[in-house]
Amino acid sequence: MISIFSDTKKLEYALARLADAAKVDLGLVIKQEGAYVARTIMLITPPTGDKLAKGSQTQIPIVTGGTITKTKAGGLSTNAKEQGENAILGDLFGGRQLAKEKSIGLFQKIGNSTEVPPRDGQHETMGVNLGWENSKNIRIFRKFWQPGASIAQMRAFHYANRNERGRPKQVSRSLIGRWQVQDQMWISNQAADAYLKHVQKKVGLAKAGFAAAAMACGVRVPSWIRRHMAKAGTAQVQFGQNPFVSARTTGNKIPDLQRVVDSALKIRYKVTLSKVRALIANRAVNLGFAKVKGGMVIPKEA
Repeated sequence: MISIFSDTKKLEYALARLADAAKVDLGLVIKQEGAYVARTIMLITPPTGDKLAKGSQTQIPIVTGGTITKTKAGGLSTNAKEQGENAILGDLFGGRQLAKEKSIGLFQKIGNSTEVPPRDGQHETMGVNLGWENSKNIRIFRKFWQPGASIAQMRAFHYANRNERGRPKQVSRSLIGRWQVQDQMWISNQAADAYLKHVQKKVGLAKAGFAAAAMACGVRVPSWIRRHMAKAGTAQVQFGQNPFVSARTTGNKIPDLQRVVDSALKIRYKVTLSKVRALIANRAVNLGFAKVKGGMVIPKEA
């Protein structure tokens, strides 16, 4: 179980100053900021999206003037979902590009490889004829040959070989004679596809712990995150007298969740102060629900 404790007093004070400077209802400011905080947490919780192609970079205006260049797809985008699914594919079956070589996955698809019939009964090791490598023969430990592995068996092997961050440990090697072979589980293509689908369905679970709070504050949450909401988190909100937003995430196993939440609060504190300074300088500020300047709401253009 992961417990985190974040001090929100600085942000609360800044929001009160913002509401006072803009002469708007504090409940509206709290609702909008609750949306921003929850959305920011989901954005910076992995997967966060790939870098955009150079021609796809966009300029985003900021409240204090000027722009920032967006160089990555957002953490709520379809690209982020695909990034998470591809990371799982690489973890399970390899192919991720490392510094000088491609990664080796925890599982090996059997494909059209076959067991070499033993000459004198079964032993601890067995021969495998590689169907994809000119019928080359190798030896592996028999316990890793699991063509009919169930989801439970594959999950047990997967979880036993993960590090504290939930990513696979480096695939170990065992010595058979004078050869070193990877300790991968050999499974049928059908079993591989079933387990890949099973694990990829969990993409978005880490973000979903704050989806209830985000939606309560009016944020549109994509379906690949929303599908986990029922078991991922809850929220309590009040936007009238004494407004507040309270979010509780359950079953979230991100090891650095404290850093993620603190980073989101820090980001929003800085943005809120920039808005306060802009209002004091008599510049127009977009509060999300309204644009204000000099303590007055700027009417929307027809």
